[in-house]
Amino acid sequence: MKHSNLNDSELVGMFKNGDNDAFEEIVMRYQAQVYTYVMSITKNPDVSNDIIQDVFIRVFKKLRDYNEEDKLKNWLFTLARNITMDYYRKNSKKLLPLETQEDDELSLIDALPEDKPQPIDIAIANSRAESINSALDKLSPEERELIYLKDSLTFKEIAEMQNKPIGTLLSKFNRALGKLRKILSETEPEVYNEYMR
Repeated sequence: MKHSNLNDSELVGMFKNGDNDAFEEIVMRYQAQVYTYVMSITKNPDVSNDIIQDVFIRVFKKLRDYNEEDKLKNWLFTLARNITMDYYRKNSKKLLPLETQEDDELSLIDALPEDKPQPIDIAIANSRAESINSALDKLSPEERELIYLKDSLTFKEIAEMQNKPIGTLLSKFNRALGKLRKILSETEPEVYNEYMR
């Protein structure tokens, strides 16, 4: 049976029945999204990779007892957020959150399809990603987190995860998006015109 055609509930059910390939599919399905989210907080690829490993180890250990199969993605992001915050609490003297790692900046190149993009396409994608990342860095950590979460979750899922009213999140998201638009329109008009209008 091809696991990629199954929904999250079916995958969780199959994993609970001993099918470890179903867990592999869960990891493949969500690893990049969760990594991007964690990277938006840590700005450190090594720390992000460690946290992602911890997230999926914890998922593997607890998934057999998990009962809300239809909310798997929300649970993954909640685990990622909690593990990231725990990491910073334990390592606060060694590493400050939201450090900039310019050489290892997460870029749109990571999201390009596998069919060998041309070097010019890579350069353009990297330049745009750098502009967007630079603009995102000018937002508060809370605003940046909300924008990254909204890329993968619904407002309802974010509200459940953060235990906040949807109206509050909508307001904060619109404010953050407005700030991002303003920053890009002033600093990167081409990127603004392409992505934010």
